[in-house]
Amino acid sequence: MRAGILFIFLTIIFNSVNRQNLNGKWLLKEVDTGNNKKGYPGFQLLEIKDSIVKFYTDLSLEKTMMNLKVLDNQIVTTEKKKFAEYKVVNEKHLKLFIDGKSNDEDAVFECDFYRLEPTITTLKIEDIEKLNFVIVENERETEFIFNKELWDKETLELFKRKEGEKKIIEKIDSTFFVSMYYDGKRNGSIPIKEVTTELLKLYAIPTGPMEMTAYRKK
Repeated sequence: MRAGILFIFLTIIFNSVNRQNLNGKWLLKEVDTGNNKKGYPGFQLLEIKDSIVKFYTDLSLEKTMMNLKVLDNQIVTTEKKKFAEYKVVNEKHLKLFIDGKSNDEDAVFECDFYRLEPTITTLKIEDIEKLNFVIVENERETEFIFNKELWDKETLELFKRKEGEKKIIEKIDSTFFVSMYYDGKRNGSIPIKEVTTELLKLYAIPTGPMEMTAYRKK
């Protein structure tokens, strides 16, 4: 009898800790589509609270694309149909395994989500927007200039566009993002791990490294 009570007690504790580990916002980094290929279907975020899962595909989080629920080791729909199996790799890394099709064959897609954490900074958005940063990778420079049209007038006229490319700082809770806009539409958003007046550190780069650092352009 005591052994049975102990087992039930430990099960309750395990389930409670497991749910607590899942609570928070989780951002998709990449999807393993098989054959060692990584893909990125665009912005996807899971918000989990007490086993209730909300699924978003837009940084504004204005519209929930799907309401889901954590049930045992699965994430299921409101009709209790399987959406995905999951594995907590660690407190910051969540894997979803979703059944699908790849080249007309059955496949299981491994989706890597990382916990969204507050950006480390003392700066406000308007302070960051005044700074210019640059990343040097493979002898190629990428500049981070905010709130400024990056296409010249001739290029805009050539492609018959009013807007070309622009980088904007956006925010979810206490996490800042660098959002890339093309033709007036948000094309991608990368969370900022840390930003000071001297550096801009990005993390969870889609289909890329976990972290990249841009330095203040003098």
